[in-house]
Amino acid sequence: MKKIACIALLALFFTNCKKNNSEEELKATKEPVPAVSIIKKEKPEELKDKEDCKDIEVEMGAGRECIIASTDLDKAYQNIIKNKEVEETEFYLTTIPTENKSVEVNKNGLISIDYEITKDKVALTMNYEGGVTEVTLEKIKNTIKKSIYHYAD
Repeated sequence: MKKIACIALLALFFTNCKKNNSEEELKATKEPVPAVSIIKKEKPEELKDKEDCKDIEVEMGAGRECIIASTDLDKAYQNIIKNKEVEETEFYLTTIPTENKSVEVNKNGLISIDYEITKDKVALTMNYEGGVTEVTLEKIKNTIKKSIYHYAD
């Protein structure tokens, strides 16, 4: 008799545990799951400055070409200065000149910076004692092609 009572109590205990687990599972599935977006939303400013870059190998040097979407020559020029994409940007003119110009520097090994301005293109040639760095910004439709080449003498 004691065995039957123990078995009955154990059976009740196990069925009660099983019942509680089922109710908890039901509660969990009945509660709405909050929708969480894992996609990073980019600000319009971030989209404007998207760059598609590739490294270019040149004889006696190295280069990098980038296509910058939805920008203009002035913004691309200012970003080169702000982000110090080449050395000695502190010697750049604060704005793009309207005509060809040469700026004598004679500091940190930089002799001069030559600006060549055309309708949709700005070419800067930085003349060093040990080589040349060329920076070109070219407007192509609504994008800017930025090229930076470093050449050794």
